[in-house]
Amino acid sequence: MSLPPQYSGHRIAGTADARHTLELYLDYVCPFSAKIWDQVYNHVLPWLEKEHPGHFQVIVRNQIQPWHPASTLTAEAALAVEKIDPSQFAPFSNVLFTQQKRFFDETIIEKSRADGYRGLAALAGLTLTSSPTITEEGVHGLLHIVSVQDAQEATNTGNKVTNDLKYFVKLGRQNGIHVSPTALWDGIVENSISSGWTLDQWKEFFKSKL
Repeated sequence: MSLPPQYSGHRIAGTADARHTLELYLDYVCPFSAKIWDQVYNHVLPWLEKEHPGHFQVIVRNQIQPWHPASTLTAEAALAVEKIDPSQFAPFSNVLFTQQKRFFDETIIEKSRADGYRGLAALAGLTLTSSPTITEEGVHGLLHIVSVQDAQEATNTGNKVTNDLKYFVKLGRQNGIHVSPTALWDGIVENSISSGWTLDQWKEFFKSKL
C-alpha cells in the first residue's frame, strides 16, 4: 500500500492517512482496465469526495502486459508526464484510456517505437494544456532514445523513465498480479470487484467497508 513520493500522482484520490486503500492495477491498452477506470475516475471518485471525504484513498498501479507492445510505451509516457508534473498523471491517464484504440495492436503495427514516443509526447502536449510545464518537447525528451549506427556503441540502458517502469513491473511480479484490472482492498486482492460494476454497485461496496 506504500507509494514512493516520486509516484505521488498515482494516488488519484484521498490522502496517505485515509482509513482504507483501494489499489487498481491497470493497463492502458486493456479494454477492461479502461472500463473500470471510466467508472471510478468519472463517477465513483466524485461521489466518494462528496459523501465520504477522508475515508478512502485510491491508488493506481501500472500493470504492463507485454503481449501488447503499446502497454510499455503508454506506461512510459504516463510516467514521463508524472515526472514533470505529478498532478497531471491522472488527467493524462484518462486521456490514454479514452483514446486507447489509438494504441491497439492493429493500429500501431506499422509504426516504430520512435513513432510511438513522438505520438504520445504530442498527445500529452496537446491535451494537458492546463499545466504550463507539460510540453511535447519535455515529455519526448524523457522518452527519446538516441540511436547509434555501430552496435558496439549500444548500451541498452533505455530512456529516462526506464527505472520508473521497472519499479512497477517488479511491484506487480512481487505481489503476484497476473491480469488487469486487478483490485486490492487494504492490501489484499479483492476478487469481487468487477470492471462491469455500476456506480450503485460501487456505492454498496464502499458503504460495506465503512
